[in-house]
Amino acid sequence: MKRALILLIAILASCATTTTSTDTPRAAMSGFMDALNTLDTDRMATYFADDITAFVPVAQGERADGKAAVVEIFRKYVEATKKTISRTNIVPEDLRVDQYGDVAIVTFNVRNPAAISRRTFVFHRERGKWLITHFHASNFMTKQ
Repeated sequence: MKRALILLIAILASCATTTTSTDTPRAAMSGFMDALNTLDTDRMATYFADDITAFVPVAQGERADGKAAVVEIFRKYVEATKKTISRTNIVPEDLRVDQYGDVAIVTFNVRNPAAISRRTFVFHRERGKWLITHFHASNFMTKQ
């Protein structure tokens, strides 16, 4: 009986430790959004692949290439945002995840009275962890 109880505890413990925030593309997206909303640049960076590319038109016109460049965009965003609020509440709507083997495309909208913010993230599974290899941001103005 004692051995069975020890075995059961060991099995439950191993199950609890195998799930990470990046074990699925949806979980990785959720983890990134949590880091974004808590304005944690260092944690956001853990979701970026080294060779990430991004289009962030509110930050710069040209494509950002590489983790350092993308992290710098988010660092500036966090510094500016923290001057007025301690966290954001960006909630993806119409979230869609399309997975093709080790690649996944995540798209969603964020609506506000003035615009619909459209986001596309491309994830790639590297050594069992889903990382963002590209993202594209664009906004559709609903009020002129």
